[in-house]
Amino acid sequence: MKINYCILPLLVAGNLFYSQDRISKKNGSTFDAKLIGIGSTDITYKELDNADGPTHSLDKSEVYQITYNNGKVDILGKYKTPEEARNFIVSKINEYGIDRDRNDLSLRAEFDGENIKINSLNGKGRTVHEGDFWDLSKVVAFHDISKRKDNIAYLNIVTYKITKSKRELSKLVIKLTDYEVAAQVLEAMKDLKIMLKKD
Repeated sequence: MKINYCILPLLVAGNLFYSQDRISKKNGSTFDAKLIGIGSTDITYKELDNADGPTHSLDKSEVYQITYNNGKVDILGKYKTPEEARNFIVSKINEYGIDRDRNDLSLRAEFDGENIKINSLNGKGRTVHEGDFWDLSKVVAFHDISKRKDNIAYLNIVTYKITKSKRELSKLVIKLTDYEVAAQVLEAMKDLKIMLKKD
């Protein structure tokens, strides 16, 4: 039997192309791979150009979506873009946020790039306490939500506070009037941090 060695590389390349999956991370990077498995916390895969090489793993929390070789798409992330996560965070803080020390003051959040600023407003919409900027791309720790009576919840986030004169590690505390909303905001902030982190 005569083997045409010119066709063999094309067959191998075609097989690799056919079996490629695409992994899109929350930080915007995308790469092709051969998916091995999806566990409860991680995704295992092989690099396309090294199919016999080591198996790599990636935390599921870093992945937005997987596009399989058959065209099927699994979306693992809730937010497609950082802007979508920012809009959600701002809308929920503005609707449910109250001042840490005075329940009669509402919160008004706004983003400037990766930094969030949260002011306290009175009933007429005037700023009573102007907040500092906090860097949500450099969060050191997200603490568990502190639930209090009457469904009040506190988000505690250790990150960098940015003032006119310095940048220092501190704790951002956000008080919300709904525990479930606080959990959703925390999830969005965690996703945003991942999306803002570049490979």
